[in-house]
Amino acid sequence: MDTPNLSELNRIEEQILLARLSAVRASIIHAGEKGRDLEFHVRRLLRDLLPAEYGLTTGFIAYVEDGSVKLSTQLDIVIYDAVRYSPLVRMESCDVLPLEAVYGYVEVKATLRSTSDEAKELAHDSIEAIVQKNTAIRALRERVFYNTIIGSPIQTEKRTMQWLAPRAYVVAFEAVGTSAISPDKFAKRLADVLKRQEYAHLHGVLLPDLGFYYTRAVDVLSANADEYYHVKYTTDHPLLAFKSILLEGLATFQRPPVEWYPAIDRYLNHKGQWQEQSPSD
Repeated sequence: MDTPNLSELNRIEEQILLARLSAVRASIIHAGEKGRDLEFHVRRLLRDLLPAEYGLTTGFIAYVEDGSVKLSTQLDIVIYDAVRYSPLVRMESCDVLPLEAVYGYVEVKATLRSTSDEAKELAHDSIEAIVQKNTAIRALRERVFYNTIIGSPIQTEKRTMQWLAPRAYVVAFEAVGTSAISPDKFAKRLADVLKRQEYAHLHGVLLPDLGFYYTRAVDVLSANADEYYHVKYTTDHPLLAFKSILLEGLATFQRPPVEWYPAIDRYLNHKGQWQEQSPSD
């Protein structure tokens, strides 16, 4: 009986991704349009992989800080709960998602490089800039929900929870400079950058045809200091490894109980005056 060769299928998909970069470079001059085209193909790859419960869009995460609604930096692909949520703002070019809806995000890069420790500014497509951005996103943990009080059909209570930080993934079509030297040296560089930032955690970095890397998770209740920031990697079918880790990471992301619903009024709070009429005697 014949069996499907999933490893070979994923190897072919990797080659298609790499060919896409060559096609974009040969046909598109504008850097922004190149980036959008690559994001489109990564999103299509994710859409074919992920169940319909996961929404995919580009845009911003809205969160509340000091009583005001604020936005994250723009994210290439936001992975969110499409069953119980829709964007707060939906535009032609991007969306705004409440933090409560977000499972994770994906940064898409044509090239991935490493900025030297002596550099005064980080290159936007450097692993250092990606890790620095992740540090800010990982700080977004406060999520607020309501649930109906047992025994009452109308009374609710608010629950403010410290949640898991959104999962973070990177898909880069090509490695240059230090990032391309060798898989083990790139993994070592990534581990050093993560340790220097301290509060960062990348759940997956895919370099098609070169390797897949991720920060090894630790139990914060029992882990020793030297157990943090270790980077695991494989050069054996990187895309297949990426798909497996992505599916596991999203499936195990903390979900609220079914009777809880998101406190969207935090973002869309109506401040107008209400009036009321009573029935006649």
